[in-house]
Amino acid sequence: MTRQRVVLIGLLAVTLVGVGGVTWFLGREQPEAVDIERAIAGVTSEDAAAGSASGDGAEGGQDAATTEDAPITDATGTWRIVADLATFDTLAGTGTWVGYRIDEELSGRGAFTAVGRTPEVSGTVTIEGTTVTGAQVSADLTQLQSDSGSRDSRVRGEFQGRDAVFTLDEPFDVGSLPSDGQRVTASARGTLRIGAIERPVVVLLEADLVGSTLVVVGRTDIRLADFEVRVPSAPIVLSVSDTATMELQLRLRRE
Repeated sequence: MTRQRVVLIGLLAVTLVGVGGVTWFLGREQPEAVDIERAIAGVTSEDAAAGSASGDGAEGGQDAATTEDAPITDATGTWRIVADLATFDTLAGTGTWVGYRIDEELSGRGAFTAVGRTPEVSGTVTIEGTTVTGAQVSADLTQLQSDSGSRDSRVRGEFQGRDAVFTLDEPFDVGSLPSDGQRVTASARGTLRIGAIERPVVVLLEADLVGSTLVVVGRTDIRLADFEVRVPSAPIVLSVSDTATMELQLRLRRE
């Protein structure tokens, strides 16, 4: 083998490794922001059947057809997050999850929005009439998934032993239950705790009732420094915003 050929093969190998590493970090696609229309589109009749099979709610374990024929007219009660009503997929945005969106500036690519989501979510929401009186949502951030394994390993390391927990501080009235495609919107004031650090936040929410399933989506912006979160670094990353958007998409069933 000639020296020239050896050099050429060596350069090709270095190029492929470099490109592969860049692609691994950059990822491939940017999932769309959380959206109530997409969230409710995933609620199927099979979901309703699964809920009634588990003895859902104040309607006494009605079957899916009955639930559809008799919409919930009083949401009073405790609603629990059910994470397995739909398959979780970060890119498609399906399932129940809590996640982040953060803007990056990448060498050779420019502006890019990194998105990571975890399906390990639990919690409850308490409602009296049309007033939300209590809520607590917990998320395991060590299970965050994006389209980049390299990014995930760095991000997850920041949250070892530091679950995220949102607790509602003030009850709020939504005015009426959602009906005929009319979504409920509200601002929930509460405390976000990541590890041992707590900060007040306001989460902008939208919700709808689909059969016996309460679908909730929300978002709030947080400063990473407020929670002592260090931005993971890499040679390809020129800059990262110091503010991230925390998103959530939840499906709940009444106990």
